[in-house]
Amino acid sequence: MSNMFFNDEEMQLIEAICSRLIPSGPDGPGAREAKVHVYIDRVLAGYFSHLQKYYRQRLIDVNRLSEREFGAEFIRLTPEQQDEMLQKFESAAVGEPPETMQTFFQVILEHTVEGMFGDPMYGGNDAFAGWKLIGFPGAQWGYTREQMQPGYDSRQIEILSVSDLLARRKNGSLGEVNRNER
Repeated sequence: MSNMFFNDEEMQLIEAICSRLIPSGPDGPGAREAKVHVYIDRVLAGYFSHLQKYYRQRLIDVNRLSEREFGAEFIRLTPEQQDEMLQKFESAAVGEPPETMQTFFQVILEHTVEGMFGDPMYGGNDAFAGWKLIGFPGAQWGYTREQMQPGYDSRQIEILSVSDLLARRKNGSLGEVNRNER
């Protein structure tokens, strides 16, 4: 899949930043595996196109400040150094003025969360990585009485995206849920 807005270097940088904001670990995949960077690329090519210039400038700043603080571009830093840079952005400890990078940190964090936990049709949450992580069954037509009971393990429900629901509707198969309970 080719990039829609970012060039390859920018895409690598976005992927590196997102992967430190939601890292993969023993509990499951992180932003890299969920392809959050693809989500951000797509929304900047579309709905958030008004942020294109802003993102490009801030990515230049990320590398410039990483070089100033650690002597290398962000993607060349160790994970610990990357985390330290992101903490400096979050706390407004670097930048000219520092609030500029703090705001960018907040924007990219918000977009990372959206890409991790939003519907896969928008480019992130690949293979339902985010939804599996939190036990969310995704888009559903409805739930059975049993599924609505306190303590029911929602991980037993097949995870569906909006695209899955639309395809089932087109094929005339709304699925098992609530068919007998309407």
